[in-house]
Amino acid sequence: MSPLLRVRVSAAQRPRSSGSAYSNPPRAHARRGWSLAAAASSAASTWRIFDVKVDPDADPGKDYHGSSEPLMHALQKRLKAKKPLAHADVTVVRKSMDARRKENASFVYVVDVRTDALKACGVNVSRLRPGPRQQPLREETATPTSHRRDHAEAPIPFRVVVVGAGPAGLFAALELAEAGASVRLLERGKGVEKRGASIGALFARRVLDNESNLCYGEGGAGTWSDGKLTTRIGRNAAPVRKVLDALVRFGAPERILTSGAPHLGTDNLVRLLRAFRAHLQSLGCSVEFDTKVDSLVVEGGRCTGVRLHNGDVMEADAVVLAPGHSARALYEGLAACGVELRPKPFAMGFRVEHPQDVVDRAQYGEQLAMQVDRGRGKVPVASYSLAAKVADSSGIDRSVYSFCMCPGGQVVPTSVREDELCVNGMSFSRRGSPWANSALVCEVTPEDWAPFEGKHGALAGVALQKDAERRAAALGGGNMVAPAQRLVDFVAGKGPSDTLPRTSYRLGVKAADMADIYPAPLTAALRAAATQFAKHLDGFLCEEAVLIGAETRTSAPVWIERDRTTLMSVVDGLFPCGEGAGHAGGIVSAAVDGVNAGAAAMAWFSAEKACKKTKTIGV
Repeated sequence: MSPLLRVRVSAAQRPRSSGSAYSNPPRAHARRGWSLAAAASSAASTWRIFDVKVDPDADPGKDYHGSSEPLMHALQKRLKAKKPLAHADVTVVRKSMDARRKENASFVYVVDVRTDALKACGVNVSRLRPGPRQQPLREETATPTSHRRDHAEAPIPFRVVVVGAGPAGLFAALELAEAGASVRLLERGKGVEKRGASIGALFARRVLDNESNLCYGEGGAGTWSDGKLTTRIGRNAAPVRKVLDALVRFGAPERILTSGAPHLGTDNLVRLLRAFRAHLQSLGCSVEFDTKVDSLVVEGGRCTGVRLHNGDVMEADAVVLAPGHSARALYEGLAACGVELRPKPFAMGFRVEHPQDVVDRAQYGEQLAMQVDRGRGKVPVASYSLAAKVADSSGIDRSVYSFCMCPGGQVVPTSVREDELCVNGMSFSRRGSPWANSALVCEVTPEDWAPFEGKHGALAGVALQKDAERRAAALGGGNMVAPAQRLVDFVAGKGPSDTLPRTSYRLGVKAADMADIYPAPLTAALRAAATQFAKHLDGFLCEEAVLIGAETRTSAPVWIERDRTTLMSVVDGLFPCGEGAGHAGGIVSAAVDGVNAGAAAMAWFSAEKACKKTKTIGV
């Protein structure tokens, strides 16, 4: 059977050096209200020009996102302009690296150019035709989607508890607080400062804090990750622009607005979260750490608050539920309250780690790879994306793919219990580690969790995750040591490797047969896919490639059901959102879902208020 595969190179950037030889600053298109919605070509005030290529040797490099002289020269040539355009008339919308053909690798730009500037430079605008190479734009004057109020206005008598301070919870709280609601943001873990100390104790002394770790705490699991800001929603969509603008406002580098593959890195995320928290508090939002929610208070089919782990009840007019994908005890509490849960497909597998220079050479070739320089060079640290449809040991086709690739990163433990071992990847903003790691995961189907349904019902997927994590912990021998195996040995079915290469996993690895972690069909699919990936990415199946396990928490294994229009659960006043509720995946999509949930809660409050007013008038 022929596998379906995709391979791409992703750009990685770091903040632009203040000493750049190019002084023209980047201008973020996300702050403009442009629409590609078929402006008449003759009436367009601006044209968006796609696929403008600049040779890597001429380009100032990955860290610069302004209109450099090499870009202006390439644009003039592309448009057949009689004289150069002015820097002020060109806005960089997107910059990425295209190395699909190593011999013709280039930086690729999308830019906006004013129509009057095109005419002034001798471009025959009447000959420009809308298509894949250019599109006319019109400026939007849409009304803001936010409910933001003046801070001097009296607060709205709407008490909202937001559960979880990950991306969804933070942005839901922001939406609500800016609308004037009285918001309490609850997080079971600690703020980033103390959370960092907990993670330091884990790495230095193997002390695992069950409530403050790489899963739980301010910012959610994504804080100690690569901080990717890619999303399937669409980079030009208004909700995405709103989220990215907010991140920049709180300290994210402006390059995230123009980078083709934006990421923040853990170091930037920690600083950003402090500013985010301070802004919420300035709006009157109470941010409360070390506050674990066990269940909801439901009266007459309506959510009237939350029940805390210490037994206290916190009353509310509405609850926005934004748990992370590891909120397993909370899932059980929700089921007991009558909240509708449904099993959701997810994926499990391993982290696969390679020397970063192996990936750089595979994607760029020898010459261009020399310009990576562990994140300090002109060329982005290389990444990859791989996917295949392969048959498992039962003959059933399964999707296997790379996920959350961390170039220049490290493998870290994301366990919340010592007897349940799981791992993830993280990178700092420069991506300067000598290793590259990615999840290598296989889709999980209802047949896989079926053995657990009788006892666990809708949480059968959670039980399957736990089973794999306990097997991994046992194979590692305890003390957060991770089982590992050379990829070539895993594919060949040889059992534990005689020796292991040095890895980035700081708590140590132990040689093991990784086939002992998962059911046979998943193991067979992972082996088959690894063989296929090696045909498309040189060095993927090299001696230095090592599997580290287990990677089980790629996404939530449940959906917390909600209405598609109102975003409200079957329980009135309850608004589930984000990755842990099964409605998003990744930082940006979770943040967007949080914004939408906050807006939905405000709309519900307004409707309730109008209904009560109508009834009063009627009486």
